[in-house]
Amino acid sequence: MRRKLFQHYAANGVAVLGVFLAAGCATTDTVSSRFPQLEDSIKAAKAVDAQVYAPTPLKSAESKLQSARSALADKDMIAANRFVDEAMADADLARAAAPTEKAKLDAMKLRKSILAVRDEIRKLPPVK
Repeated sequence: MRRKLFQHYAANGVAVLGVFLAAGCATTDTVSSRFPQLEDSIKAAKAVDAQVYAPTPLKSAESKLQSARSALADKDMIAANRFVDEAMADADLARAAAPTEKAKLDAMKLRKSILAVRDEIRKLPPVK
């Protein structure tokens, strides 16, 4: 009786382990499946002119994308995953920073224009 019970539990345990192993191997979140999402993030960053206003994180994202592809070609999945994660963060940073930097530059230009107008007003003769 005990032996039969043990065999039953052992068989169930092996079956459950097999299911978990199969599910782990069949995951769709592989490194190569994340490349389109990363490329979309880089395109989104470029759409908000990140190459002008946030070039450093954008170039870093593009560089890490190439590094991830190289690591994938070398079958180094751990490095490829790390590069994809870092590239994703850099692309998101570029996409978020570009409008902020553009607004800062626009504000600086506006401030210079205001100062120039103030100087012109000061140079005008007083009104009588």
